Amino acid sequence: MASYDGLVSTFLWAIFVVQAIEFGHSNASTNVSCIGAEREALLKFKHGLTDPLKRLSSWTGEECCNWGGVKCDKKIGHILQLDLRNPCAEDANAEDANVDISAPSDKCKLGGNIVPSLGELKYLEFLDLSINNFSTRKFPTFFASLQKLEYLYLSGNLISGSIPSSLGELSSLRGLDLSYNKVSGTIPESIGRLSNLRELHFEKNLLYGTVSELHFENLKNLIMLDISSNELILNVSSTWVPPFQALEIDLSDCKVGPEFPRWLQTQRNLTNLIMSNASMSGDIRDWLYDISSNIDFLDISVNMLRGQIPQDIGDKMPRLTTLRLWGNNLTGGIPSSLCKLKQLDEINLSKNQLSGRLPRCWKASQNLEWFFLEDNKLNGQIPKSLCHLQLLMGLSLQRNGFSGVIPNCLSSLQFMMILDLSDNQFTGRLPPFGKHSQSLVVLNLEKNHLVGGIPPQLCQLRDIQVLSLAQNNITGPIPNCFIFSGGIGRAWPLITGLDVMVNTKGTSQIYGNGLAYFFSIDLSANMLDGQIPEEFTRLLQLENLNLSQNNLSGHIPSNIGDLKNLESLDLSKNELSSAIPSGISSMDFLSHLNLSFNRLSGRIPSGNHLRTVDDESVYRGNDGLCGAPLSKICPGDQPAGTGGDASSGDKPSEGDVDIHNWFYAGLGPGFTVGFLGFCSILHFKRSWRVSYFRAMDGAIEKFSMTTMIAMLWFKRTFRQSE
Repeated sequence: MASYDGLVSTFLWAIFVVQAIEFGHSNASTNVSCIGAEREALLKFKHGLTDPLKRLSSWTGEECCNWGGVKCDKKIGHILQLDLRNPCAEDANAEDANVDISAPSDKCKLGGNIVPSLGELKYLEFLDLSINNFSTRKFPTFFASLQKLEYLYLSGNLISGSIPSSLGELSSLRGLDLSYNKVSGTIPESIGRLSNLRELHFEKNLLYGTVSELHFENLKNLIMLDISSNELILNVSSTWVPPFQALEIDLSDCKVGPEFPRWLQTQRNLTNLIMSNASMSGDIRDWLYDISSNIDFLDISVNMLRGQIPQDIGDKMPRLTTLRLWGNNLTGGIPSSLCKLKQLDEINLSKNQLSGRLPRCWKASQNLEWFFLEDNKLNGQIPKSLCHLQLLMGLSLQRNGFSGVIPNCLSSLQFMMILDLSDNQFTGRLPPFGKHSQSLVVLNLEKNHLVGGIPPQLCQLRDIQVLSLAQNNITGPIPNCFIFSGGIGRAWPLITGLDVMVNTKGTSQIYGNGLAYFFSIDLSANMLDGQIPEEFTRLLQLENLNLSQNNLSGHIPSNIGDLKNLESLDLSKNELSSAIPSGISSMDFLSHLNLSFNRLSGRIPSGNHLRTVDDESVYRGNDGLCGAPLSKICPGDQPAGTGGDASSGDKPSEGDVDIHNWFYAGLGPGFTVGFLGFCSILHFKRSWRVSYFRAMDGAIEKFSMTTMIAMLWFKRTFRQSE
């Protein structure tokens, strides 16, 4: 028994000793100093960099393992990671954020050159310099010496030069991201030897040339491929079978077509496929039936695809979240099977030849956020079931043939940011957008047949930035509260889909053709009356104001000059009176001005800023206006060349005055005597009288015909000029 107890005691003692040794070793490892040569390499890299935010302020002292962005091996002290990604970037991955390299504030960006001293970090496994201002004239070749490197992230910089073939020697590389730079030249075939590579990002560069099977021959672990937005041509054989099973492929802006790439049929795990502007043609049904049923993000927009969208697309692709087929030649209707897809959040079928009515099967259980159908041949009424889509943020039906009344329930969609129903045949009154639709940023209902007044609920739109009700039959006054509390009066951050940028999983779609102005009000070509509200002058962010072709009266607001950001002002064809406010000449950015065909009077204001709109047509149709650029001289102004001394030679002499007086005095009696003599001859000479009146009848007939032709020509010319 005693021996047993002794054995147990010995065993426990041994465990204690081992743990003590390990604990001591652990404590010692945490105090391991960084390698001096590697510290010097970092300091050489830091030297000459620009660092407005002082992100590298901790890079002092001997312990470089404690410096910001630096991570060392705890046992031997070698630097393993250098993470200097811009902290102001909102998302962790550039492919998810789809960031513009200029988007994060410059104060957050490091700048300068990527110097070869980083090649001394032989144990480096992770290097991230993304979304900064690092620049190179020649792509760094020292990266090839970092044989342990697994992740190289250089996206969103100003790196130029060609990709060195030596990158193919980094056999441990798992992630390579050179996107959003100025890298040029061809992609070296040596990239195809990186057998451990899982993610490859070359998008948004200046690459060109052909990409073949050799570029992918050993990429058996590749799950993400993005070579979009370059000048690349994908040239692989029809029998090629890729060694990888990718989850995401982006070949947009590459020349892939015209035929469907058969190798995509082998990608049964594919979830994201983006091939917009890839020169593809053929029938859309061949495409969709050959793509993996696992697909959830599909973008094959801006190609030459034709045919009808399969009616069973919702059954074929049950996981679909994004469908972008815009900019093709698709015909037929919109499949009702799309209503079955509860996770679908974006549909963009714009700029096709689609016809028929919208499906009526939309349900509250769906997650649809963006629904873009502009530039098609769709017709009928807007189904009220669209109001069930409570998460809807953008709806565009512009330039179709829709008719009927706009459902009032659309105004209850509280997340709606963009609503564009312009250029259709809608009738009835404006829906009461306001209390329940305060997220609206863009409201475009122009070019319809809407009637009635402007509903006062519009005053409650806090974030509105673009409003157009132009070319309708809207009547009544402009409410005094109209947009006074709105977003046009505030410096709200802009969303960039009518100019709104829809960013989703690696691509961006500019919605529609965009508007010329970010802050805009267009109420032109209606039947509005009353005065221009003074509140408009408080909308300091306003860039465009168009109230032309209405029945507005009264004066132009005296504080119109407070709109310093205004670029375009059109008040033409109204009943405005009084003088033009002098402040209009102080608008710094005004490049378009039209005040024509009103009842304005007085002197036209002068100023340096009005020289850009110094055209007589700006003011025509206002008989009471005077001064440059009009030829009409204002009272009190002395015409050029009429000044001078009273004793100058221009003053007529007394003799000249007498001659002029005798001339006009004799002119009347002479004319009377001659006229009576001519009449006496016609009275006594019948043959002369008959000949005279025949000649006069012919002359009058020719004159009348000539006058009529001239008047018709004049009217036609005037209308064309109008």
